[in-house]
Amino acid sequence: MKRYLKKEDGITLIELLASITILSVVILLVGSVHLFGQRQFVSQTESNRQANDLRYSLAMISRDVRSANDFELVASHHIVVDEVSYKKEGSTLLRNGSILSNRVGQFEVVPSKDQTDTYVITIASSSNDLNQSERYSTTIYLRRGSNVQATEE
Repeated sequence: MKRYLKKEDGITLIELLASITILSVVILLVGSVHLFGQRQFVSQTESNRQANDLRYSLAMISRDVRSANDFELVASHHIVVDEVSYKKEGSTLLRNGSILSNRVGQFEVVPSKDQTDTYVITIASSSNDLNQSERYSTTIYLRRGSNVQATEE
């Protein structure tokens, strides 16, 4: 036991500094990869949330318009379908005054130039942090016998 206590082998200061430097570089690389992955995850999650909100909103509007007895185009960003109002205010899409989707950059309903009782509904998100935006569009053919009105706000 005394033989080990009297032995003066060890590491030098230069070896200690070199190992600390290498360990620091490895920790910085691992940390930066982790932070990049975290930022990418948050960005993709936000992009998917926006896309899901837009698809859900467009599906709900399409279902209501296709089964409508009364359809009123108040303005290109405001329609009333059987007493249900869809309107874009700022960056929010409202359904009867309650929020249907946030961060909407465009909500537009325009009559088709080719056919009567046909409307094109376009909904697009506002740009996110990475300057990405989603855009969805559908063409709606109203049932015959639907009461269609077009007014200006």
